[in-house]
Amino acid sequence: IFNVLFGGLNNAPVAKGADTGPKEHTETSVPAVAELIANAREVLVVPGYGMAMARAQTAMGELASICRSNKINLKFGVHPVAGRMPGQMN
Repeated sequence: IFNVLFGGLNNAPVAKGADTGPKEHTETSVPAVAELIANAREVLVVPGYGMAMARAQTAMGELASICRSNKINLKFGVHPVAGRMPGQMN
């Protein structure tokens, strides 16, 4: 819990740069994402509040098992701010 409360102390400030204008938004679909994952060698999942609210823990566990059984290196990451909710993906 110490890290949850004080993990942001003594961090370097975010470097500010010039705004490069509007960002491009790309739509996708479930079959397209499934194909991307199937063809990947490595996948990084950063679970967040949306996955917790959707109760996607079981589905994510199944996806992790399938990826690992197919020799896809699947890792879980923690967002430095949003990932500080203890137990959100239990």
